Amino acid sequence: MATTDKYDRQLRLWGASGQRALGNTLVVLIGSSACGTETLKNLVLPGVGSILCVDDDDAVAGNGSTNGGANGDSAGVKAQSSPALTDSMLKFTSHSSNFFLPPPSNQDDGNTLSNAAQACALLSELNPDVHGYHHTVPSLEGVDYTSFLKTLMDNPPSSDADAAATPKKILVVAADQPSSVTLPLSHACHSHSIPLLVVRSYGLLGCVRIQTASPYHAIIEAKPSHRIPDLRLSAWPLFDGLKNVASSVKNLDEIEDSKDHSHVPFVVILLQALEKWRGTTSAPVSNDDPAARPRYPKSFAEKEAFRKVVRAMAKNISNEINFEEAVREAHLVWADGRISEDVKLVLERVDEESFIGAAIQSDMEVEGGSSSPKIPSHVLQFQLLALALKRFLQQNDDYPPLEGTIPDMTSDTTRYIALQEAYQQQAEKDRSALTEIVKSLLDECKQKSNGCDLHVSMPSDDEILTFCKNARYLRILETRPLYAEYKLQDPDSPVVSALSQTLSSPDMPNFETIQSDAREDLLMATMDPYETDPVHTPMLWWIALRACDAFYDRHQHYPGKHDQELALEADANEVYKCMVQIATSLGLAECDFIKEHLLDQAKGKDLAREVVRYDEAEIHNIAAVVGGVASQEAVKLITGQYVPFDDTYVYNGIASTAGVYRF
Repeated sequence: MATTDKYDRQLRLWGASGQRALGNTLVVLIGSSACGTETLKNLVLPGVGSILCVDDDDAVAGNGSTNGGANGDSAGVKAQSSPALTDSMLKFTSHSSNFFLPPPSNQDDGNTLSNAAQACALLSELNPDVHGYHHTVPSLEGVDYTSFLKTLMDNPPSSDADAAATPKKILVVAADQPSSVTLPLSHACHSHSIPLLVVRSYGLLGCVRIQTASPYHAIIEAKPSHRIPDLRLSAWPLFDGLKNVASSVKNLDEIEDSKDHSHVPFVVILLQALEKWRGTTSAPVSNDDPAARPRYPKSFAEKEAFRKVVRAMAKNISNEINFEEAVREAHLVWADGRISEDVKLVLERVDEESFIGAAIQSDMEVEGGSSSPKIPSHVLQFQLLALALKRFLQQNDDYPPLEGTIPDMTSDTTRYIALQEAYQQQAEKDRSALTEIVKSLLDECKQKSNGCDLHVSMPSDDEILTFCKNARYLRILETRPLYAEYKLQDPDSPVVSALSQTLSSPDMPNFETIQSDAREDLLMATMDPYETDPVHTPMLWWIALRACDAFYDRHQHYPGKHDQELALEADANEVYKCMVQIATSLGLAECDFIKEHLLDQAKGKDLAREVVRYDEAEIHNIAAVVGGVASQEAVKLITGQYVPFDDTYVYNGIASTAGVYRF
């Protein structure tokens, strides 16, 4: 169907709430490389609220734009509005590696635009709904990222014409930056609870690293690929609406009309079949207490016997689609509708006492003039709903609020509508009950606040509805800060030593647990090499790429800078030594796969020579792949929908293969 809404297709993916979240976000790009501009391009097109391109340029640091419109000038941060496009911005040579950054001009007329300004202008042109800003610094390594991000949080860039467009969220993307930039940036993002994406394109290799905002990234709408219908056929007792619909259909054996018989919903068929099965089973549970939970099929034999009962109830199953559906959906009778272990782990992370402490704005915060809680407000809102869910589960035998939807099924209209209304009414009752629990939690917070304001508020009806519909699939994602991971991989790095006072240990109570689990996952990943040629397993190439970072830390340039044969071989030898050290730090030295394909000197040096050959080359088609993956994960982080990968994506463009690892 034709539509005038240019966002129509993506709204079908993440809905109006996801589009609002996207429109309320400022994406900060650190470095205008091809990888970074490709990532930003894929966020500008779907309508992110605003972008800020930050890059260094000594020559034009003081001449970032010829048409200012600056706002957000504080602590050295001067975000300027996107400049107008000029003909010079649209001239690309045949060897250009970045389609959003023209090659430098030989003519210096005093009005040369910085890389950040040019990238901002070309990206902003893609979508007039997006507000573009840029900021140029003499050196990205000299930026105090803690102050920089604090300034953006307190005074984000906005145009005077549209002050209402001030973003509420910030996402940072670091593109092709050395550790001297990414490590302080990682620490600052972790301290301010801002999500960070580190994207990289290096020759024929690429990677994306996610660092979630602290304490974790909460996911309400996980949207699993396979969603089991929430029909509660295994719950006891059945809720009143379902019992009434089931009892309104007389015994199927007594229905003579074949048309009527073939239009009984499979939900009713399964409930009647369950009663029949209980009467025929060899060992029924005998209990005179009517409130006791009756027997359900458990073993494979019992489940097959139940399916036979369903088939036997059909007059001619080949002509009765509703009975075919009943056989196919028979598992819903014994499928436990209670919350899963994954959701229990999520709820265990939410502590009521800690939540109340974080939700109350202290006198110190008021005096200091800061209204920002240590835990982001959207995480506190999630915790509020999660705590309400915990209380709801205690009152309802671990059953979450009913979703209130039923799948398509063969049925006459009257019975289907009756069934639909029964589920919707029960879902509304559950929603009302959860809403009352949320109100009581907020009242408790107010009673303990001693008159202080709260960092949480009453969720809207739509938010509670969304939470109830997705309560069975709640997820959280918590990644280690990049700087903490980096220190463990290369403790002898000069950059790590120089920043040792700045990069304090992360405030993560379960850091060691995550670290231990990551090591186990990594060992398991070595057992699944690339089938065609194990040498192209992405893990091996990530280690080689990480060794190039170690080389840079020690020499302030990447390997392959000098093209003499002896220099290239010397670089390859040093990169290989770094590879061995990193593999050992990752706990992979005793792994057979690593021994064969990396610690073997001949094979390991072949990997090293390949990455040395790249000399930090920027290839736009590789950057496009990496940027596409990065922007997809960025949307997940912004909207709180779908589950982002955990935590590093590695792309091997030599063999066009990829993998996700926790290093």
